[in-house]
Formats: sequence, C-alpha cells, structure tokens
Amino acid sequence: MKILYTLLALLLAFGASAQQNPQYSQYIFNSMAINPAYTGSKSVLNLNAFHRSQWTSIEGAPTTQSLNVDGIAANDRLGLGLALTRDKLGAQSSLSAYANIAVKLQVSENGILSFGLAPGLVQHKLDGVELGIEDDPSIPAGIETSLKPDVKVGAYYHTERFYAGVSASDLLQFEDMQQIEPERHYYFTSGYVFDLSSFLKFKPSVLVKEDFHAPANVDLNAFVLLADRIWLGSSYRTSMNLFNSKTDMEGADRRTAIALIAELQIHKSLRLGYSYDKMLNNLDGFNTHEISVGYYFFKKKDTRIITPQYF
Repeated sequence: MKILYTLLALLLAFGASAQQNPQYSQYIFNSMAINPAYTGSKSVLNLNAFHRSQWTSIEGAPTTQSLNVDGIAANDRLGLGLALTRDKLGAQSSLSAYANIAVKLQVSENGILSFGLAPGLVQHKLDGVELGIEDDPSIPAGIETSLKPDVKVGAYYHTERFYAGVSASDLLQFEDMQQIEPERHYYFTSGYVFDLSSFLKFKPSVLVKEDFHAPANVDLNAFVLLADRIWLGSSYRTSMNLFNSKTDMEGADRRTAIALIAELQIHKSLRLGYSYDKMLNNLDGFNTHEISVGYYFFKKKDTRIITPQYF
C-alpha cells in the first residue's frame, strides 16, 4: 500500500504543472516566497519560517518547509534576502536556495515601485530505494540527483493600503535533465485594505498563477484585521481559463479547495500563523495544515512602529 501511495503522489506531481512548484496558503503574509521584488518591503530585518503538510493521511503526499529572511540597505533603497525551500513529494524531493535583491523607487508621495531578481540553485533528487521497486530498469536502484541554476524576476508596487505585483519563476529551462523539468510559472497578485471601523479592517486580494499550458490557478482571498493584531480570513482556490481558451479544463476541479487562515501578532516582533486547507473534490477526506512563524529584528534606534503589516 505504501508503494501505491508513493506512486500516486509521483503521478500527481508529474501530471499537473500546478503541483510542480511548492504550494502555500500563507503567502499573503510574506509574498517574497513568490515575488523577489517584495524583498525588504517591511523596512526591517524580517524572518519567516513555514511548514506545510498537504493531504495528510496519504503516504508520500507533499510536504514543504521554507525559511525566508530579508532586510533593507542603502538608505531603504535596496532589499536583500535569502530564500531556502525543501519540497518533498513521494520519492521525489527538491532543495532550493535563492539570493534575492530588490531595487526600490519612490514613484509618488506614498507609492514605492520595486524590481526584484533572485538567482539560485535547485537540487532535484529521486530516491529509488524509497519506491521499493526492484528489477525495473526505468526506476533508479539508488538515489539520483541533479543540480540546476534558476532565476526568478518580479515587480511590486505598494502604498500603505494597496499593492500589486507580477513575477515569474523557473525561467531557466534544461531539456536534457533526467528529472521532470518544471514549467515556467507567472504570478499576479493584488489587494487593498479598507477601514470598516477603528477596530476592524477588511482586505480582499487575489493571486493568479499561470503557466499557459493548463488552466490558471486562482486564489480569491478575504481577510479581516481585528484590533490591529489578529488576521482572520479565507481563501478559495480554483482553476479558470484566463489566457488560453483552448486549454482542457478536464480534471480542473481537482485543484479546488478552501483555506481557513489566521495570524496573530503576539508581540511587536513575533507573529504566528496557521492555515487549514480542505479539498472540495474527491480528496475531501485528506486535508492540509500549514504553520508559519515570523519575527522582526528591530534596532534600538528604530522608533517607527511598523506593525501591523498589511502586506
């Protein structure tokens, strides 16, 4: 049964481009995971750690861990960061490291436009021993690894209440690699914060993830902020034909899910987040859990209170 589940996980990975890149529900609280231009946007040294267990109870289902750290330099005009991610799906896993840099331009009284670049390295690994299949020449007897360079790019505009960003990942393609090569992915994000009262704020947002070979993944998000300390919200994830009307939508419902998300600002420096994803398809019995921890490293001379962070 373990072999069956592992093979199922591999088939899910190889058969759908949407699962070739790590999936996050809490990117809303740290968009550097999908856009290098976001690097340094909080104007302090900022650390975020994530762990995601997807489709729990299925052996070989995806798990992802990431550690992101970013800060600001050069009179708040240069963002620098490092992003480390480990993603495992069945017998296949990847480990990536990206060095992020973002140049920030003050384009209006309240508006900042950033351009980001993230060169990195990605190691892919396939563990034939974990598959437990013998005497099959198409399955490696041991561990096969490959190492490839990669580049991400992005642009990000924000004011105190509005943001919008575009980015692209997996820009370097290598056709002769032994591992399955991820498709290029393109992202668009946008959101706005409304004041409903002195106690309550409302933030709708959207994420579109597109590779132009399959239906686009679309996240529709809605959050409320209570007393500038507690974020509560939900994300509806589905598939749509946005840029390619000829794309086959068969099986698109397999990507449909809803996420319930919360983040608590425990202290000025410390925040804790959790999300619970429920699939709205034939995997509805296998749910997903994601936790995140964030920390701001303030300097003693810092007098500007940056919390709460809306983006």
